[in-house]
Amino acid sequence: MPWILRFAIGSFFVFVIGAAMIAWACMSTGWETLGWLAWGCVTGGAGLIGTAVLAMLSAVIHQGWRRFSLALMSASVFLFLVLLIFAKFA
Repeated sequence: MPWILRFAIGSFFVFVIGAAMIAWACMSTGWETLGWLAWGCVTGGAGLIGTAVLAMLSAVIHQGWRRFSLALMSASVFLFLVLLIFAKFA
């Protein structure tokens, strides 16, 4: 497995941690909610952008791993849309 793809998988886990922080902020109350929401947005945004860029770069450079790279990028975008729907109804 190429190193770029490994970094993309790590970036995907950073996005999942940020999404969990946003979900925690949606469930809690009080002033601490703003802190969880802000850090979750920063962490999730960095993870999503990192996953998308690294997965696209890996798909272009390593032809054999193209399907896995695009699946990883699709999963991160899908989870982002699920997070948006969750945050809208929470």
